[in-house]
Amino acid sequence: MRITVHIPDSLENDIKKASKNEGKSVSSLIAEATEYYLKEKKKKEIGKRVLEIAGKVKVATDTLEELHSERKREKNDRA
Repeated sequence: MRITVHIPDSLENDIKKASKNEGKSVSSLIAEATEYYLKEKKKKEIGKRVLEIAGKVKVATDTLEELHSERKREKNDRA
């Protein structure tokens, strides 16, 4: 499928560099990024629904910090 999108000029160089570094076309890189975004958004929505169903839940501070640290590590690994 072909979709036309307008991307800010400020992202152009970053997208081209990333696609070259990963050996992918710009199109496949953007498709992959879009798929990742949509999956992450869905995960957040599911998480919110679970918390709503469970009611307000207190999470231990150290557990919450560990979750945030793991998310940062995952994000850095993908970069």
